[in-house]
Amino acid sequence: MENLGILIALFFLFSSSTSLHPSSHTNLQNHCLDVQRSALLQLQHHLYYAPNFTFSSKLELWDPNTHCCSWKGVTCDALGHVIGIDLSYQNISGNFHSIFNLHHLQRLNLAGNNFNTTLFQYEFGKLPKFTHLNLSASCFHGQIPVGISHLTRETKL
Repeated sequence: MENLGILIALFFLFSSSTSLHPSSHTNLQNHCLDVQRSALLQLQHHLYYAPNFTFSSKLELWDPNTHCCSWKGVTCDALGHVIGIDLSYQNISGNFHSIFNLHHLQRLNLAGNNFNTTLFQYEFGKLPKFTHLNLSASCFHGQIPVGISHLTRETKL
């Protein structure tokens, strides 16, 4: 009976100590991995605004001194991996090669932009967890790259 009391006391001690520090859980969810931030900053650097278009509010707000998981248009998992990028209707053009360094990326929305290029140069096969791709009204032309057909988890194009 005495051992039961000790076990109950230990249970409450350990359960209350983890609940006293909820910020440690929150920080983990908001923490951006350096390699993820670097890939996103490369993306920001290689995208530009076509003449006569306004600046992209999402990309302008990407501050290298803040966690990339809090950047507008960026979604991360609890471990700080970028799993989603939404840069739709931002009037951007350029290349987005650096996203292929985001191996946990699942969703990419670049709809409504002005890329005016083919997709052949992009390596979608490097994104094994990819499930959603929206490139509608983004001025891509040519055939769909074969690499996209190798994505076994692809559910929506």
